[in-house]
Amino acid sequence: MMPDYFLSFVPGDSFLHKLDPRTKLIATMLISILIFRLHITGLVLLFALFMALYYLSSVRIALLRNLRPVAPFLILIFIFQLFLVPGNSFMDLYGFSATSAGFFEGLRIVGRFVLLIQFASLLTATTSPAHMTAGIERLLRPLPGKVLGVTSFEIATMMSLSIHLVPVLNRFLKEVYQAQLCRGLGRQKKLSGLVSLAIPLLRGAFRMMDDIAMGMESRCYQGNYRTSLFELKMNKNDWLVLMLVFVLLLGFWNLNITLLPSYQI
Repeated sequence: MMPDYFLSFVPGDSFLHKLDPRTKLIATMLISILIFRLHITGLVLLFALFMALYYLSSVRIALLRNLRPVAPFLILIFIFQLFLVPGNSFMDLYGFSATSAGFFEGLRIVGRFVLLIQFASLLTATTSPAHMTAGIERLLRPLPGKVLGVTSFEIATMMSLSIHLVPVLNRFLKEVYQAQLCRGLGRQKKLSGLVSLAIPLLRGAFRMMDDIAMGMESRCYQGNYRTSLFELKMNKNDWLVLMLVFVLLLGFWNLNITLLPSYQI
């Protein structure tokens, strides 16, 4: 099964689905720290780890489709790094020199963003919104949120809604685009096409927010302590995964210092 939308949840019964959401959240955060530490060789090894987890999850995420929303941004970053980082030039284009150092730096930065997106997609694909909210709330509960006038339940709800509304808005955008094509608008120029899509998208997003707010108010949601449908409990598999992630973090951190200086493969 391959989800059509970015950051979608895919029901399943795999090993990753059965892990506690706190385990997956902590592991994703630690891997994200490691991603910003490593250079190209380390990123390739992390991509191999992601592919192993991808097949272990028994879900088939559309890997390239997940990158489509940010593809222009990634291409722009790579071009800037390619032509603006000083180094040995291997190509001249319109007065700008492409350097080998810029090429590897662009690969490194783009590779980091790609891995972050893919690991985040794997997290949301194997964790339901309800479990995600419960996991975030339990992780934030020890923090003194009441001092700032906000509770861990409110923060967890906002984060969970923000993550899981992305595929909903993406799907709504595609529906608006298909509806315009069916009404004979055709493929318009870039600027006018963006305006014709942006206005109904914003109206639909505000309407969704109103529906969500009314639904939460009708259920007397106040952001205070409340019981959960899911009782989270860490088992031996969760502790084993966390231990392996910590070992991976320490091992790759030292590997980065000794073998992977800047601008080298």
